[in-house]
Amino acid sequence: MCSTDRHRAVHGTSFNVLSPVAPLANAAVLPLLPLLVAAGLLLAPLAVLPAVGQAASLPVAALLAYVEQVAGLLARVPGAALPVPDFPAGAGLGYYAALAAALVAARTRSATRRAAIVAGLIVPVALAGVELVGWGREEPSVNVMAVGGGQAILLAGPSGFVLVDGGGSPARLSAELGTRLPPWRHHLEGLVVTGSGVGHAGGLAELDYSAGHVLVPEGGFFGSMARKAVLVSLARGGRLTTLHAGQRLELAGLELEVLAPEAAPREPGQLAFRARGRSGRSFCDLADLDPEAQAIAATRLRGGCTYLLLPSAGRSSPAPELMAAARPQRLVASDSGGQLARDLAHGNVLRTSQEGDVVLPL
Repeated sequence: MCSTDRHRAVHGTSFNVLSPVAPLANAAVLPLLPLLVAAGLLLAPLAVLPAVGQAASLPVAALLAYVEQVAGLLARVPGAALPVPDFPAGAGLGYYAALAAALVAARTRSATRRAAIVAGLIVPVALAGVELVGWGREEPSVNVMAVGGGQAILLAGPSGFVLVDGGGSPARLSAELGTRLPPWRHHLEGLVVTGSGVGHAGGLAELDYSAGHVLVPEGGFFGSMARKAVLVSLARGGRLTTLHAGQRLELAGLELEVLAPEAAPREPGQLAFRARGRSGRSFCDLADLDPEAQAIAATRLRGGCTYLLLPSAGRSSPAPELMAAARPQRLVASDSGGQLARDLAHGNVLRTSQEGDVVLPL
């Protein structure tokens, strides 16, 4: 039972999957594990005698076929694997503290048993209280989330959260937001969609959060993916605002300065902006602007960028004009691996493919 609970916790925290049939699967399969391991070790030397080894391995093959059939049968049970968001770090400590207290209480009596029960109740509750306080006192920050392909940024301000894009995977975005946002919060101060591609709007297809303001580039989007994500947010009560270069607004206690697109564009484009916190630190997102558009956006930068999210995940070098105007202290790449542009100083680039979530103070 202890092994079953331990593996259930590992699956929930590491794989974002909770399986109600796991105890039954463990009961049906785990007793065979020592036998299968021992048989494999005994059969290894018979590799020099293929005919003998093949005959001797038939019982082991039969057991493996049984394990496979059990896995296939239980996998077809409705609700056999339930997706769950990431758990906070303290959840694991609280889980094991409660489990250890339960084991001690089951094997002792009198005062020791009562002390174990009290500890098993107090420790998880205390850890939950610490997590709740931490969630309720979020410091202004920018979190470039590790969503694989594309980009998804969570801006935390004094008065709420702003989500910028959603990456390409709804499941990855849901897991990231489940980690970063308090469980009682299902509302964002703003949703910003900077571009039309899958890497910007794909993850927003199943967004389970309402947004007070929905910000999009003036000129709209190519294709229907981003438009559908915006329409869903508007149906939940969001207020649509189209933006062009030169506009300024305040959202969630952060100042947003729009760098692109141009006013009254002839065709859909990308939304670029600079977000600045009250500390004076700033974050710049140039979406996937090409070098020419980056150079134009750079002429509107006032005060530079403390942090610069590399356009196109750093696969191509930013425009020299942009780097000169931004003067970034740190470069960030929301990427899924691969090579960065050759002339980027790799030691100064924080990559989500290597670092995981990149959280920076604003």
